Amino acid sequence: MPYLCGLWRFANAYLFLHKEEKQWKVYRKKRICQMTKQHQGGRTGYPSVDKPWLKYYSEEAISAPLPADTIFGYLWENNKDHPDDVALIYFGKKISYGELFSNIALCEKALHGIGVKAGDIVTVAMPSLPEALYLVYALNKIGATANMIHPLAGENEIKDYLNEVSSKVCFLFTATYEIVKASLPKTNVKTAVVISAADSLPFAVRQLYKLKAKQPKLPRSGKVMDWKRFLDRGKGIIAPSVKKDPDKVAIISHTGGTTGVPKGVMCSDRNINAVIWEIGSSMAHERQEVMMPVLPPFINYSLVNSMLEPLALGFQTVLIPQYEPEKFDEYIKRYHPNHINSIPAYWEALLSNARMETTDLSCLRYIFYGGESMNEIVEEKVNTLLLSRGAASKLAKGLGSTEMVSAATATYPECNLPGSVGIPLIKVNCKIFDNDKGEECTYGQEGEICFSGVQLMLGYYNKQAETDEVIKIHSDGQRWLHTGDLGYMNQDGVLFVSGRIKRIIMTKGKDGIATKIFPDRIEKVIAEHPDVQLCCVTGVPDKNRIHYAKAYIVVDKEAVDTQKISDEILKICKDKLPEYMFPEKIEFRNDLPRTERGKVDYRALEKEEQTE
Repeated sequence: MPYLCGLWRFANAYLFLHKEEKQWKVYRKKRICQMTKQHQGGRTGYPSVDKPWLKYYSEEAISAPLPADTIFGYLWENNKDHPDDVALIYFGKKISYGELFSNIALCEKALHGIGVKAGDIVTVAMPSLPEALYLVYALNKIGATANMIHPLAGENEIKDYLNEVSSKVCFLFTATYEIVKASLPKTNVKTAVVISAADSLPFAVRQLYKLKAKQPKLPRSGKVMDWKRFLDRGKGIIAPSVKKDPDKVAIISHTGGTTGVPKGVMCSDRNINAVIWEIGSSMAHERQEVMMPVLPPFINYSLVNSMLEPLALGFQTVLIPQYEPEKFDEYIKRYHPNHINSIPAYWEALLSNARMETTDLSCLRYIFYGGESMNEIVEEKVNTLLLSRGAASKLAKGLGSTEMVSAATATYPECNLPGSVGIPLIKVNCKIFDNDKGEECTYGQEGEICFSGVQLMLGYYNKQAETDEVIKIHSDGQRWLHTGDLGYMNQDGVLFVSGRIKRIIMTKGKDGIATKIFPDRIEKVIAEHPDVQLCCVTGVPDKNRIHYAKAYIVVDKEAVDTQKISDEILKICKDKLPEYMFPEKIEFRNDLPRTERGKVDYRALEKEEQTE
């Protein structure tokens, strides 16, 4: 007891000396209230202290330590004794865990052969190919960082990604190389390796693919090489043993965050393995179950939860370079997946697929959606279809962000309430925060959703100010991510999202890959035009593209030639934005609707489009 009193006095004095009297008084008052209620055997009323969601987890899982290994080390420890088990399935070709480790080792040697060393940041711009995973693991094994980017982000954006982290080495998909080859001399890249979707295909299929798909003509200089020449650079090299610190950055993934400006999210091995362990320990599973990723690996939700996670658990992982949601029934018949992490638009596509009426879905065990919310009526229709065709469960869902690696919450059968996003993962803490009052909300009160835990990112790459905007040190001394989402928590610890402080729109580019549009970012680019007084960008629902961007613009009264302004705006967008973010429609108005607080009411504009 004297020891605790001493700690209490020390904390009080420390905060006082740092001129945090007001913050300390709030915390002290709350803590006294908490201790009183705990002494009385009741709850404190604060979710982050009570953690009522833990009742859904076992005591063993709650008290178990998280893995303290690297990404590669976690894969190795869980699979080294099962070399004959299938790790990857690629266009019918099965790659065992033994072959996976061999290919990672070859890649590791080749990386040393081209001069990559511990601490380097290597950019990877690829769809779901085996080589993408070989690279992620091999880079991790030698202590380098994988900078994962959209392979079709656009020339200027890819160039910016390369320059931001000063990549001297990059691995580019064939289509990516065609986009950025003219800009490579304007970057720090010394070596570019170009990978084809054919490189891991069986020989006969590879030849057919090369006949049908045009392959880029690579220069003869040593600066650009194909995958085979890259691997040849590793011949005769003995890779040195490297001890990587699991608390250092392992992967950089990119997000628009709350502002829409691309930022590199630095995730450590410990961050990533924490998510893998939390999901794995929360679901019953067996080795060699089948995961079918439907999203590309530059998205953490796919790379971590649909690729690194199943491989760490000994699953078979199906790789599809370009997923086509209308062919879902064909994928089911071919691969019989047990696990799928997807997005609402892809699940909704099942409702318009007549072949689903005769497709057996009994293989599906854990099926999940994230990225954005789903209309409850539509979700119920999808669930009815899935269950009627034999699926073992309804759709699960969750809330997360790249800043939390991927998922921060998940639903389970016991807590999959309509409209909810489930409960925090085992080692994740959650609070609803009133930013105006600077204090935590109680049950049922709406505020900003905040998360804390081992999986919280290290920060944004080279952007400390932006990091400090979203990660705040609260009165409990913990780092808390302010998500930009509004919501509340019920007495059982189930979380509900009621709105967004930030706005994100899902779309599909010409490549068919789902990605995100950030309206704030488009609005800022459009606002650069001198005649634009006000702008609001919304997403218009579209059958083929999920959504496309539409800009509502108010121009200066003296500006009369709106066609000229429209052409100039599109030119600015082409210079500053990736193609999938270009506004497909521009509508000029005299004014835009406002909320009661005087802000542009983008929801009113969205409702107009839905009505039309």
